[in-house]
Amino acid sequence: MAHAVLIIEDDPLVRQFVELVLSQAGYNVSSVATGELGLKALRQSKWDLVLLDIQLPDMTGVDLLRLLRRYKRTTARVMMMTARGDLATVREAMEAGADGYLVKPFGPDVLTKRVEAMLNPKPKVEAVGEPAKPSFDLD
Repeated sequence: MAHAVLIIEDDPLVRQFVELVLSQAGYNVSSVATGELGLKALRQSKWDLVLLDIQLPDMTGVDLLRLLRRYKRTTARVMMMTARGDLATVREAMEAGADGYLVKPFGPDVLTKRVEAMLNPKPKVEAVGEPAKPSFDLD
């Protein structure tokens, strides 16, 4: 079963590009242009990933993310998308509960790799046993 991805992006060209790339990669994709429509879509369906623009016409993506996390509106992973890659914006988004961050502009390969990584994270490897002892004497 294909993962469900919701795109919340006000720029129609970016929205259509992301939707096309992810649809061709086999994801079930829907998109909306405002935070309010995003909230409605999140109430109506279950999503695996939300790609959320930081600058929306009716609210900021960070404010929307805070609402989602505060009221547990979704269990979906959330990746922020923005042309603003400054450290303060990244920190604000991550502190609000973002799972990832994608700086525009990006190409189809970067988009699909980042989405795949968000939806199928690699398990963390834990060390087993004792650390190897050095083969030389430290005395």
